[in-house]
Amino acid sequence: MISRRNYFAIAAIMLVVLFMFQFTNVTLEMWNDYERNENAVDVSSLTARSGVFTPEAKPLMGSARPCAAYIGGSGSPIEQMTASWATYTKRDFTSSTSLETFAPGQRIPELIVLDGASLRWNSGACRILEDYAARGVDLVFASLPSASVVEKNQELQELLGIYEVRAQRAQMQGIHLYEGFLLGGEAIYRAIEQKDEERQDLELEMPWYILDAGTKAYMKGIPDGDERVEDYPAVIWRRSLGDAYVFAVNGSYMEDATGLGILSAMVSDTAGCTVYPVVNAQNLVLANYPCLASENGAVLDRYYSLSMRGLYRDVLWPDLTAIYHRGNLGLTCMMSVQFDYSDARHPDQGQFVYYMKLINELDAEPGLSAYSVSDTPVLERLEADFDFMRQAQLEYKFTSLYGGGMCEQDLSSALGWGDLASVRTVVFPYDGGSGVVGYHTEQVTRQMAVTDGFAHTYRSDLRMRSVETALAYASILVDTARAVYPESKNDTWDVLSQRLTADVPSSWDNFEVFDATSVSQCDGRIRDFLALDYAYRQDGDQVFIQHTGGESVWFLLRAPGRVIASVEGGSARQVEDGAYLIEAAGDSVEITLRPVISGQAERQK
Repeated sequence: MISRRNYFAIAAIMLVVLFMFQFTNVTLEMWNDYERNENAVDVSSLTARSGVFTPEAKPLMGSARPCAAYIGGSGSPIEQMTASWATYTKRDFTSSTSLETFAPGQRIPELIVLDGASLRWNSGACRILEDYAARGVDLVFASLPSASVVEKNQELQELLGIYEVRAQRAQMQGIHLYEGFLLGGEAIYRAIEQKDEERQDLELEMPWYILDAGTKAYMKGIPDGDERVEDYPAVIWRRSLGDAYVFAVNGSYMEDATGLGILSAMVSDTAGCTVYPVVNAQNLVLANYPCLASENGAVLDRYYSLSMRGLYRDVLWPDLTAIYHRGNLGLTCMMSVQFDYSDARHPDQGQFVYYMKLINELDAEPGLSAYSVSDTPVLERLEADFDFMRQAQLEYKFTSLYGGGMCEQDLSSALGWGDLASVRTVVFPYDGGSGVVGYHTEQVTRQMAVTDGFAHTYRSDLRMRSVETALAYASILVDTARAVYPESKNDTWDVLSQRLTADVPSSWDNFEVFDATSVSQCDGRIRDFLALDYAYRQDGDQVFIQHTGGESVWFLLRAPGRVIASVEGGSARQVEDGAYLIEAAGDSVEITLRPVISGQAERQK
């Protein structure tokens, strides 16, 4: 039996605990300023497309601006990728459709990117390229002629550093990416277990080239047999040719955003130290999360025995927030007011306020999605959405919009809607191109997802590593509309969540040094990145950087075999051995390097 004294002691403790919990909830409620968007500014005051850097500007440090050239089919994906890379790295860019008509004049390019599959190959073509190499111009074969052409042309084989064409087509088991080329370390893309087979989407049938002595391979195929590693078919490699290098890519890896990082890695491998600007932003975008109307009830009851409201709150939210907390990714929730505007289901005001508070408590950003499963015109949808928000007495100024599932005409109409005048950036699913960041209109930027969180295949992993190498940028897209409007068992959350939780957190472990941002925060960094100009020079152990950017300016410095001893005018964080993220505090940075001490593992944070 409890004594009176113990009874009052227990009661007092319970009252104190109750008070503490109530006080915490009241405090959170008072401090949760979910109605205010700190990213909402006058969009016309932000750097516009007309403010983007152009190579006609006078180069800094008095040195000539580097130039990249493309030779090959006009308008090809490789040309578009090379042009994007030149824009991002602040290089001049020129192009030609043939070697014979290429005339750079006084602007001798730093490197020439060749669409080898579209060019005519004879001894004259090889001599032209050898002449450029003799002048110190690096050559990049972003695609190769057919294996039959290579096999018949000895001069071309010598130019490429090919010792033997073992087979014109051979089937591989996987692909081996060697450490030290792209950021993120070594990777072996081989489906050993059955569950990994659906992830294997790399090119496994390829010409089997054996490289000559003195070449360096960065990526090779893994054949089905007991061949020695040095005899594995080459995928990406280089050979030296006088004072220049010849790089070759055996496959279509340069036709999309993957080529951005491959080019950056190639240039970095030709010098003892390289510096280039990056965005430095890591985003997790939950598209169509949440939906504020409880729809599709019969289908959801069959698959989940839950309503849409219960599925979003009790199933999806715990899994998605767990991934967010485990990874170094900023969170943006692109909410849908409703999906089906033709039914009698209406959005819930209470759910709107609930999720706005919940998202704000995570320091995440609520964006807007105009995705719909009905044929209701986009302007009617927006009118209904904002009428609902006004009735809920929460007129939030959205600064980000999800453009997935919208045609260009609908997107233009949406961006012209008065209540969306505060939108500064639009997010898109990956479309296979290379322009991952840029401007969509004069005032609004575009950000492209790098990978789909539900389909982190080997190809998308390689693309992610490449974009991180080129831009220190990643955007993972998780479209929850697929789970709440499933077309089959494979679209249910039970299946999708296994793919998501198995790949997303671990895939970004190697890039935890880069900053987590919401998409509107990323927008500011994209604008600064596209507007700045920079130059650097190395004098022994000293590296000097100058730039014209604002407050948010980052660079990647790659110096294999060296570590940073000191930084003046900024700070440095080590990404991996020989690679550093530099944050500039002023318009100039001075970095002192020193060699790695033999046998000593160093890791700077």
